[in-house]
Amino acid sequence: MGVPFLDPGPMNAEDFFAFTATRPDGEKWELIEGEPVLNASASFLHQIIARNLIVLLDRASLAGGETWAAVPGVGLRVSEISAPVPDVIIRPNDCLSAPECDDALVVFEILSPSTADRDLRWKRRAYAALPSLSQYVVVAQDLVEVVSYDRRTGFAERRFEAAEAELDVPIVGARLSLRDIYRGTGLL
Repeated sequence: MGVPFLDPGPMNAEDFFAFTATRPDGEKWELIEGEPVLNASASFLHQIIARNLIVLLDRASLAGGETWAAVPGVGLRVSEISAPVPDVIIRPNDCLSAPECDDALVVFEILSPSTADRDLRWKRRAYAALPSLSQYVVVAQDLVEVVSYDRRTGFAERRFEAAEAELDVPIVGARLSLRDIYRGTGLL
């Protein structure tokens, strides 16, 4: 049989999406600088927060005329060799059937111990480079804390730490209460 030759070069986005199409649905892969990365399964709290975000954003979408949608688990092509998979993205409603996109309006990441550094450093820079992106939101899963980076302020950090605080998502006209984002987590 021999030892197969492995291409030492970085994987590109097309190869990555072809690769992930063959993987089980339960696996969450990301392409980071040409390297496919398998993420650990999300925690229960992570999933509750993601569900809450989807529900809140769906309500806002229905109230605002449904020109956009909030969806989980979609690959976001940020370069030819990088396609992270944010926890929740908001994107235009006219092209939701594609398995990946490059047109996210807002990206939400729920911090995990294994991804916190990458989410706060690499992903923040990568997402900010997308022309369509207006806001990057990072949500803690171990305490009530949300950090927002907005294009309109040069991606300066805005931190929300009180359950009564509201995160504004101006590009889609939504305001999300931290109390609602963390509902059912036991953190309130």
